[in-house]
Amino acid sequence: MTLALGAAVYFDHELAAEPRPLTTLWSRIATQPSLRSWLLTPKGATKPVDFDAAQLASRIESGKTTTVGVESHSRDVTIIAQTAPAASLDRRPPAPRWPYDLAVALSAEHVAALGQDAVIAALCEFAGAVAAAAGVVVWSASLDFARALALLSSGPDLPPPQVTALVDAQITRSHWGDIIRGPEWGTFISATHVAALADGRLPVAKTIPLSSGGAFIQVSAEPFDVEAPPPALAVLREALAPVMPR
Repeated sequence: MTLALGAAVYFDHELAAEPRPLTTLWSRIATQPSLRSWLLTPKGATKPVDFDAAQLASRIESGKTTTVGVESHSRDVTIIAQTAPAASLDRRPPAPRWPYDLAVALSAEHVAALGQDAVIAALCEFAGAVAAAAGVVVWSASLDFARALALLSSGPDLPPPQVTALVDAQITRSHWGDIIRGPEWGTFISATHVAALADGRLPVAKTIPLSSGGAFIQVSAEPFDVEAPPPALAVLREALAPVMPR
């Protein structure tokens, strides 16, 4: 089975002040020759234009963007990041614990072209650079569903069970960072979460330390469909109880 990837990272790092983590991620996974970019500003959205990494980074540093997106025409590559200057954010309740998020969706073909390990390494490099508070990597036979789980936004063609799963995934959203999102096939945990779990070894196939002191934990070497999780995920959920909702 070929599976598409959906990834989400939640973080505090102000990309408007230092966009390098995002530009580095682009250089790792936004490698198609015909990508387009768009951005949101307080005044509205711009029309998509040919992707120019240097120009887009300059727009982020100007402090005039709130969100930037890089996508292919067929949407087999989607990379969307929130980029508003920290001073412009409304952090009054019920704002979530984290002010920024990154969403990535890649088709199975694009992951295969880049290599699964290379994609995960690029996401971990970004997560470490922005000191990720939480995040997940999921896989799905449906690119639309993988994208929806990354964006936490439903498309018009998702079947009812996937819409329900999308709603369920957001129940604890405002607390991510204090607790984890997930667990899923891959789960980003912060340095604080690592400290809370220091007394126990996690039942995972791989742990990738992040430069921030956090970690990326991977349930299995090979991906599994998010709609058909293996028993190992339930075992991991029990081990993660100290950083899960109570």
